[in-house]
Amino acid sequence: MILKPKILLYIITAVVLIAALVWEYYMQQWLSYQPEGGDEVMRVDLFVIWPVVITLVSLSIFRLFFDKRE
Repeated sequence: MILKPKILLYIITAVVLIAALVWEYYMQQWLSYQPEGGDEVMRVDLFVIWPVVITLVSLSIFRLFFDKRE
């Protein structure tokens, strides 16, 4: 079974979105165990995770509503 690129984009977007939410949940749990609630922790992971999520969601919305090639 060969997946169309459009369907593959939607699957990847859903997987990345779910993984980002799970990652954020566990990071909040970890931060709660740090001294002072993790106030001194710099979250550089957010500079990678959320731009990827925003890009994939934007591409999926564009392909869903505005791409009329098919």
